[in-house]
Amino acid sequence: MLLGQPKKIRLIIYLILVLSLFYFLYLVRSLLFSFILAVVITYILNPTVSAIERKGTPRIWSIVLVYLAVFFIATGIVIYGVPQIVEQLNCLAETIPLYAAQVHDIIESLHTSYIYLGIPDWMKQIIDERIYWLEESLLQIVRNTVDGLINTAGYVFQILLAPILAFYILKDLHLLKEKIVSILPVEWKKDLVNLFKELDHVLGSFIRGYLLVAAIVGVLTVLAMALLGMEFALMVGIFVGLMELIPYFGPVIGAVPAVALALLESKWMAIKVTIAFIVIHQLEGYIISPKILGDKVGLHPLVVILSLLVGGKFYGLFGILLAVPVTAMLRVVVRFIFLRMQSVNL
Repeated sequence: MLLGQPKKIRLIIYLILVLSLFYFLYLVRSLLFSFILAVVITYILNPTVSAIERKGTPRIWSIVLVYLAVFFIATGIVIYGVPQIVEQLNCLAETIPLYAAQVHDIIESLHTSYIYLGIPDWMKQIIDERIYWLEESLLQIVRNTVDGLINTAGYVFQILLAPILAFYILKDLHLLKEKIVSILPVEWKKDLVNLFKELDHVLGSFIRGYLLVAAIVGVLTVLAMALLGMEFALMVGIFVGLMELIPYFGPVIGAVPAVALALLESKWMAIKVTIAFIVIHQLEGYIISPKILGDKVGLHPLVVILSLLVGGKFYGLFGILLAVPVTAMLRVVVRFIFLRMQSVNL
C-alpha cells in the first residue's frame, strides 16, 4: 500500500498541472489566436531554420536570416498585393449595385417564365419563397464578407504578436522539448516521447502540406482568372486558396462565387471559368495533393466530413479550419491510449 502512494501522489500532481494549464489557457483565450498562429509560423519556418543551422550558422542567426527573407517577400507582396486588393475591393463596391440589378432582372425573367407556363398558385408561392430565400442568402453572404474584412482589423495586434512569439519558440525549441521531456514521469517517458513525436509529425505535415497546396492552388487560380480576363482575379485566387484549407468542401465553396461572378458577365465566361476550376481541381486532386500530402493525416473521409460539420457548428470558419488537424491529433492520442490499455491488460 505504501509503495503505491508516491505514484498516486505524482499522478494527482500531474493531473492538477494539466488542469491548471487548461485553466490558464482559458484565462488567456484572447491571446490564443496569436499563440496558434505562432505555432503555425514555427512549423513553417523550423525546417528552413534547422537546415541553415546544420550548415554551421548559429541558430539565432539562422532565425534572423529566415525572418529577413520572409520580411522582404512579405514586403514585396504587400507593396504589390495590397493596392491591387484595395483597388479590386473599390471596384467590387461600385459593381455590386450593377450585379444586384442583373440578379433582379434574372429573378423577374423567372417570374415571367413560370407565369406563362400556367404553374399552380401553390407552386408559384413555393418558387417565390425559394427565390426570396436565395436572394436573402446572397445578400447575407455579402454582408458577412464585409463584416469579416472589418473584423480582421481587430486581430492586427494579435497577428503582429504571433511572429514575436514564434521567434522565441524557434530560438528555444530544443530547450523547450528537453524541459517537457524532463518533467515526464520516468515510467511513461518513452511512450509519451513517441506520442509527442507522432503528434508533431501529423501536425507539421498538415500545416506545411495544406498551406503549400493552398498556396499553389491560389496562384494557379489567379493566373487562370487573369488569362481568361476575369474581373477580381487576385481576390478570387486568395479566396480559393483559403477555401482549399477546407477538405472536400473547400474547392466547391471557392469555385461558386467565381462562377457566379463570371455568369453575371456572360454565359461564355462562366463556362470558361468552370472549365478552369475543373482543370485546377483535377491537378490538385491527382498531382499536387498526392505529391505533397499523400495520406499523412490518416483520417477516413467520413471522419473528416463529420469533424468539419462539428467544427463549423460550434466555432464557425475558425472551427472548420482547425477541425481536421485537431481530429488527426485526437486520433493519434486515442490510438495511443488504446494501445497502452491493451499492453496493460496483456
